Amino acid sequence: MRAFNKDIVRSIRHSLGRFVAIAAIVALGTGFYAGLRMTAPDMRLAADAYYDGTALMDIRVVSTLGLTDDDIEALRQVKGVSAVAGAYSADVLATLNDEQYVVRVHSLPTSAPQSVQADAATVASEDPDYLNRLILTEGRWPSAPGECVIFSDRVMSGPTALGDTVTVDLSVGEAEDALARTEFTVVGFAHSPLYVSSTAMGTSTIGSGTVEQFMYVLPEDFNADMPFVEAYVAVDGAAALPADSAAYDARVAEVASAIEAIAPEREQARVDGLKAEAQEELDEARAEYEDEEAKAQKELADARAQLDDAKEELDEGRRKLKSAASTLESSEKKIKDGEKEYTKGAAELDTRRKDAEAQFKEAEDAIAANEANLAEAEAALPTLRESLAQVTAALSAPDLPEEQKAQLEAQKAELEKSIGEVEQARATLDESKAQVAAERKKAEAQMAAAQKKLDQAQVDVREGKKRLEEGKAAYKENEAKLAEAQAEYDKGKAEYDKEAARANEELDKAERELADAQKDIDNIEPPDWLVMDRSKNVGLVSFENDSERIDAIASFFPFIFFLVAALVALTTMTRMVDEERMLIGTYKALGYSRARITSKYLIYAALAAGLGSIVGIGALSQVLPWVIMDAYAIVYYVPQGAMPIDWPIAGAAAGLGVGITLLATWAAAAATLREPPAALMQPPAPKAGKRILLEHVGPLWRRLSFSWKVTFRNIFRYKRRLVMTVIGIAGCTALLLTGLGLQNSINDIIDVQYGELVDYNVVVGEKADADSGARETADAILSDAAPLSVAVRATEASMIAQGADGAEAMTTIVVPEDAATFQDLWHFRERASGETVPLPTEGAVVTEKLAVKLGLSPGDAITFAEQDDLGNATATTYAVPVAGVIENYIGDYAFMTPASYQRTFGEEPANLTVYARATDDAAERAALSEALRATGAVDTVAYNDEVIDSYRQMLKSVDMVVVVLVVAAAALAFIVLYNLTNINITERAREIATLKVLGFTPREVNAYIFREIVLLAILGALLGLALGVVLEGFVVVTAEVDQVMFGRTIHAASFAVAFALTLVFTAVVMLVMRPKLARIDMVESLKSNE
Repeated sequence: MRAFNKDIVRSIRHSLGRFVAIAAIVALGTGFYAGLRMTAPDMRLAADAYYDGTALMDIRVVSTLGLTDDDIEALRQVKGVSAVAGAYSADVLATLNDEQYVVRVHSLPTSAPQSVQADAATVASEDPDYLNRLILTEGRWPSAPGECVIFSDRVMSGPTALGDTVTVDLSVGEAEDALARTEFTVVGFAHSPLYVSSTAMGTSTIGSGTVEQFMYVLPEDFNADMPFVEAYVAVDGAAALPADSAAYDARVAEVASAIEAIAPEREQARVDGLKAEAQEELDEARAEYEDEEAKAQKELADARAQLDDAKEELDEGRRKLKSAASTLESSEKKIKDGEKEYTKGAAELDTRRKDAEAQFKEAEDAIAANEANLAEAEAALPTLRESLAQVTAALSAPDLPEEQKAQLEAQKAELEKSIGEVEQARATLDESKAQVAAERKKAEAQMAAAQKKLDQAQVDVREGKKRLEEGKAAYKENEAKLAEAQAEYDKGKAEYDKEAARANEELDKAERELADAQKDIDNIEPPDWLVMDRSKNVGLVSFENDSERIDAIASFFPFIFFLVAALVALTTMTRMVDEERMLIGTYKALGYSRARITSKYLIYAALAAGLGSIVGIGALSQVLPWVIMDAYAIVYYVPQGAMPIDWPIAGAAAGLGVGITLLATWAAAAATLREPPAALMQPPAPKAGKRILLEHVGPLWRRLSFSWKVTFRNIFRYKRRLVMTVIGIAGCTALLLTGLGLQNSINDIIDVQYGELVDYNVVVGEKADADSGARETADAILSDAAPLSVAVRATEASMIAQGADGAEAMTTIVVPEDAATFQDLWHFRERASGETVPLPTEGAVVTEKLAVKLGLSPGDAITFAEQDDLGNATATTYAVPVAGVIENYIGDYAFMTPASYQRTFGEEPANLTVYARATDDAAERAALSEALRATGAVDTVAYNDEVIDSYRQMLKSVDMVVVVLVVAAAALAFIVLYNLTNINITERAREIATLKVLGFTPREVNAYIFREIVLLAILGALLGLALGVVLEGFVVVTAEVDQVMFGRTIHAASFAVAFALTLVFTAVVMLVMRPKLARIDMVESLKSNE
C-alpha cells in the first residue's frame, strides 16, 4: 500500500506539468462557475447589508390625501412595526448649472446630522425612527433653510460642486403647493438606500417622466400646512432576515396585511377630519364672504348715492348753464338789436344832419341870394327915397298939375311900394335869417341830443358786448366745469359699473366657489392607502433583476470551461495511461485489482482537480464578484462588503470539476485495464494506417510537401486530440468574441441610436399652462432657422403599455405633428432588414425592445393604460393595433399620427414637445436655452449630448468585463494548447529525434511540430467565431436592462480581433514550448522500448 501511494506521488512529481494543466483547467471551470454563481448571492448579500446598515424601510405607506400625526401613531401601534417615520416629498422641475432635471425633493430627517457613519454601508443613529439613513460622502448636512444635499453618484450633464444653486420652477407640478422657497444651495452630496440605482430612480408626472436626481432639504422648507406625503415603516425582525428570502417576504407581508387592515379606519378618519376641517374653514369663509358682501353692497350703495348727488348737481348745473345760455342769447340779441338801432340811428342822424345841412344851405343860399338882391335893392333905396322925397316935394308944390300929380302920386306910390318892398324884403330876410339860425340851432340841439343818445347807445352796446363776452367766458368756464364734472361723473359711473360688475362677479364667483367647495367637501371620498414593500422601489427591483441576470449567465457560461476540462482531462489522462501501460500490466500481474489500479489515476486526477477547484474557487469566487459588482457600481450604489464563499455553490462547482475529471480519467483508464497483463507489458501495436479524406483529392494531395502531408495525417490520426484542441480553442475564441461583441452591443446603444437612428439633438418641452404671449415668443425663437435648422412639434404622453399576456412596461407615446419631417429627425427602420417603416394612419409603431417585453408583433394589439399619481396602471385603457416594429435602443416608445391618437384617446394632441436639430456651437446652444427659458413658456431644454455623455460614463465598466473575458480566454487557450503541444511532443519524441539526426534545423523541427497546432488553432478559431455568435447573443439578451436594448450586431473588427488574439495566444504557447523541443535528447529518444 505504501509503495502504491509512493508511486502516485512519484507520478505527480514526474508529470508536474500534466498535473498543473489539469488543475489549471479545472480551476478555470470551477472558478468561473463558482465566481459567477456566487456573484448574485454576493450582490444580494451586499445589498442586504447596505439595507440593514442604513435602516431601509420595509414598507412604504402613501395616502392619496396625505397622512397625519394620528396616522403615524396608528401605524406605530400596528403589531410587528418597530419604527415609523413620516416624510414630506414632492417632484419638481429644477435647474442646476443651467440644465433642468426632474428632482424628487425629500424632507431631511432631523436625526440625520447626529448620525454616525460607521462604514460605507452602515449609519448608526440613536433615533430608531430614522429610516432610510443617508450616507454623506462630501460636504455637510443642511443646517439652515435653503440648503440641500443631492445624489453624489448621479451622472449629470455637467460637473456639480458644493455651493451650486438648485432653482425650482414653482409653476410646474406640485412645487408651489409643497415648497416654501425656490432656491437651494448644495452643501453636501449623499447616497440614499431609497435610490441604489442612478438610472432607475422612479417615475414622475412632470418633465421627462422619470426622476433624474434627488434632493434632501430641511422640513421647514416645505409649506407649513402640508401633510405627510408618505410614511416609512420598519418591520420588527425583518432586518435579521435576508432581504431576498421568502422568510423576509412573509414577515413583511404579514405586517403589510396588518397595516392594510387598519387602512379603512384611518382612511375614514382622514376624510372625516378633512371634511370637518374643510367645513370649518368653509364656514369661516362663508361668514367672511357674507361680511364682505355686506361691506361691498354698502360701499356700492354709498358710491351710488354719491353718483346720484353728483348727477343732481350736474343736472342743476346743466339747467343753470342752459338758463345762462338763454340769457346770453337774449343779451346777444339785444346787443345785436342795439347795434342795429345804433347803426340805423347813426345813419338816420347822419341823413337828417345831411338833409338839414342841405336845407340850411339851401335856405342860406336863398338868403344869400336874397341878401344880394336885397343889397342891390337897398343900394337903390337911397335913390328911391331921394326920388320919393323929390316926388313928395314935387307933390307939395301947389300948382302941380293933376296929371303930373297923378303921375307923381302914382310914382310916389310906386316908390313907396318899392321902398316898402325893400324894407319888407329886409324884414322878411332878417326874419328868415333869424328863423334859419333858430332852426339851425334847434336842429343842432336836436342833432347833439340825438348824437348824445347815439353815443350813449354805443357805450351801452360796448358795455353790453363786454358783459356778453364776460358772460360767454363764464358760460364756457361753467360749461367746461360741467363737462369736467360730467366726465368725472361718467368716469365715476364707469368705475362704479366696473367695480359693481367686478364685485358682483367676485361675489358670484365666491358664491359659486363656496357652493363648489361645499360640494367638494360633501363629495370628498375616503383616501386610498397604498401599502408598498420594497418590490415597488424600481432601483431595488432593478438591482435584484440584474443579480438574477448574472445567475442566468452563470447557469450556462462556465460549462464551456467544464467541457474543455473534460476533454483536457480525457486527453491528458489517456496519455498518462498510455505512458504507464507497462506499469499497469505489472500491477495486474502482481495481483492488483482493476479498481485498485484505476484508483491511482483517479486519485491523481482527483488531487489535480481538487487542487484546481480549491485554487479556482478560492480566487475567482473573490475576483469575479468584485469585478462584476465594480462594473455595476457605475449604475448602482451598493457598497461591496465581505464576499464569503458560498459552500453549497463551492461544493457544486468542485463536485462538477472533480466529477468531470474523474469521469474522463475513468474513461481513459477503462479501455486499457480491460487488456490482459501480458499484452499491457508489451508496447501497443501501431494503429493501422489509413488514408485521410484529403488524400482522395489527388491533385491537391500530390502538390503538398512531405511535411504538410505528415501534418495533415497527424491531425486526423489523433481524433481525440483534434476534438479537444478544436473545442478548447473554439471556447477561447468564443469567449473573446463574446467579450468584444458585448462591448460592440453596448457601444451600439449610443453609436447607432444617436449616429444612425436619431438626427435631432435637442428636445424642448413647453408648459401646458403657459400664456399665449409667452408661447408666441417661444414659438418665434423655435422657428428661427439660425439656431435650429429643423424643428417638429409633437405630443408626448407617458402611459403603461400592456401585452396580451399581462406584461407591462412604462411607455412614452410620441405623436408628431408633421410625420414626414419627424421621420427626417427619427429614422424608422426594421433592424434585421433595414427597411423603412412608415408611420401608419391607423395603429401605432412600437420600438423593438417594447415589442419583445410585451410579446408583440405587427398585427397584435397593444393596450395603453393611464397612470395614477404613483405610476400604477388604472382601469382606463385604450387598445391600438401594432402596425410595425422599429429599431431603437434607448427607451420604450410608441408612435402614432395625430388622427390615430385623437381617434384612440378622444383628445387633440397638445404638441407641447419640440424635436429639433440645433447648431453644434456651444455658445449658441447656451444662448438658445437661456432665451427659451426666459420666455416662461418652456419647461425643459435637453440636448442629446447630455444623454450620450451620461450613458458613455455608465458603460465604461464594460471594459473591465472585456478584460476578464480576454484573460479567461488567454488562460483557456494556453492550457489547451500547452497540453496539446506537450502531449504531441512527448508522443513524438522519437520522431523529433529522428528529424534532428537527419539534419533538420531547429526552425524546420519547430515548423514540423507547430504547424499542426497552428492549423488546429485556426480551425478552432473559426468554429469559435460561430460559437461566439451564439454565446454573445445569449449573454446580450440575458444581460439587457429595462429601457435599453443592446446592439444585436457583432462588428467585423471584433471577429478579426478575436481571431487574431487566438492566434497570438497560440504563438505565445509555441514560444513557451520551443525550449522543450530543443531539450529532446536524440540518443535517449531513439532507444527501443524495453
